[in-house]
Amino acid sequence: MTIQEKYKRLKAINIGKLLDRILKANTRDILDMNRSQMWDKGIIDVKDPGRKERYSPATIKAKKRSPFNKTDFITLKDKGKFHAGLRLEINKEDIVIKSDTPYWKYHEKGQRLGNALGLTENSISELRETVKEEILNKLKDVL
Repeated sequence: MTIQEKYKRLKAINIGKLLDRILKANTRDILDMNRSQMWDKGIIDVKDPGRKERYSPATIKAKKRSPFNKTDFITLKDKGKFHAGLRLEINKEDIVIKSDTPYWKYHEKGQRLGNALGLTENSISELRETVKEEILNKLKDVL
């Protein structure tokens, strides 16, 4: 293959569409990053990941009887439907993690937990590396 042919093949790649495909293919991993932030690390504000919130004594007592009995910090995992119901919206300029569950609609209004959906800078860096690696692999395939 000549350099001109390789150049044509590279030029034909639509980076935007490639990025969308990569993000769609990694949707589960992206949502799992957000779930892990909340469940494993107690991050309920992606803009301030060090901030932790605590459950009330009554909630701690109730959670100890549930399958999701972690009580060290708020995990936003009461019955599991909220975490399971997360979805990824891929827009032209960004990606947004959303939930339409009644549980989220209740908590989102209170502003206290309204920034729990999304990725922290650490998770974004991890995602960037994954995307970069997949784009480079595609470029190598073309060449």
